[in-house]
Amino acid sequence: MNCVNKSIKAVSRTAVVALVVVVIAVAAVAGIFLTGVFTPEQQKRQIIIGLSLPLTNPVGIHAKYAAEMAVEEINAAGGVVLNGTRYELVLVAEDTNEMDPLIPVDQGVTAFKRLVEVHGAHVIVGGVRTDIVVAQTQLLSQYKIVYLDIESNQRIVEDLVQNDYENYKYYFHFFAGGRNSSAGPYIAAIPSALRNAAQNNPNYPNVTRIALVAENALWTVGLAGRPAGNSTFFKRLQAQGFDLVFAELYPTTQSDFSSYLARIKEKCAGLIILLFSGPPGVAFTKQWAAYDWSPCKKPIIFGPGLLGGFSWFWTQTEGAAQGTIWWPATVKVPVTPKTIPFIEKFTGRFKETPNTAAFDTYDAIYVLKEALERANTWKADRLVAALEQTDYEGVIGRIQFNRKLHGLNLALPNLYWYFGQWQNGELVPVWSPDQPQTVRNLVLP
Repeated sequence: MNCVNKSIKAVSRTAVVALVVVVIAVAAVAGIFLTGVFTPEQQKRQIIIGLSLPLTNPVGIHAKYAAEMAVEEINAAGGVVLNGTRYELVLVAEDTNEMDPLIPVDQGVTAFKRLVEVHGAHVIVGGVRTDIVVAQTQLLSQYKIVYLDIESNQRIVEDLVQNDYENYKYYFHFFAGGRNSSAGPYIAAIPSALRNAAQNNPNYPNVTRIALVAENALWTVGLAGRPAGNSTFFKRLQAQGFDLVFAELYPTTQSDFSSYLARIKEKCAGLIILLFSGPPGVAFTKQWAAYDWSPCKKPIIFGPGLLGGFSWFWTQTEGAAQGTIWWPATVKVPVTPKTIPFIEKFTGRFKETPNTAAFDTYDAIYVLKEALERANTWKADRLVAALEQTDYEGVIGRIQFNRKLHGLNLALPNLYWYFGQWQNGELVPVWSPDQPQTVRNLVLP
């Protein structure tokens, strides 16, 4: 009998506990229904953006700053609304160290995997070094995740989107250098514009005599050629009457350029095309500025140097960059109504002029926000379709994507139209495609 009573009491206690749990659950649901108030866990609606960047380099630092600005603004304005539910954007980051040329590709791949597998990223934003971006994008179809590339300057993956759409459709390119955004025609116009200016100014060096000094890296293959000087770009210049008198690839660890400068002086080159993306460009520029060029005239440095058009470069060269001309360059021109306000806000907050990685990242986050709301999901296949409908006026210019083009179109106004020259610590616009035969506001070094 005692056993029966104990069993009844145990069952009763179990029933009471179960009833209490049910009552609490019903009360919680009723409370939400009546008040609209959710618990902290229920309120947690997040879309996680993974940043794959070199976080100790100015490229990655500025990109992260810009991502933080965009995310803060979007969240303050109500976040992202999917199917009537508000979501907060959250940033997570992995340091790829990819601006160090000695860092292997595997490190960038590991960073990508950690963003997805450890941090739970729904979308990846980043990309600088072309070889690392190519390796990372081979994982896109496996993870089914969208990748917004903000700074690599080759069209390799854009071409893969066209040739293998199902595996590479998740990739979108926000930097120039793609299928419809090659700066090659613009870069080729600069020597001719300088030659035109020299005809009216006897103080110019002989810019028809060109020296090429290029970083030995994947991104310089198209423009510099292999061996150095063996490219369509230089063949076109030679057809226009320019003479390539010196061409050399330098190791990415080079620091002493005295022998290069001596041979350039021996040829009395008047224009040095310098292709660099790391510290050797700083060393070369400082040594060029201090070099005795007599009896020749000091040659003009011009180049697509990723860091040359950043305020960091002026500081690192201690002003030796005076008179050098660069692309890309974050010149202060009103490409769109958003451009100058962004520059001023970024500069006011971080005390540095934003580089192109900052422009591209800021726009990428806003393009993503609009696409998420069109798709009503971060699920990759639907998000890709929404990104292909992009027509966005950003801080860098007008950005349009479609099924056939997952990259910029430089037929539309863009900051990448402009070349800037360092003049007393400011990047002054000296060339743009609306006046391709002339340079303006230019000072000789």
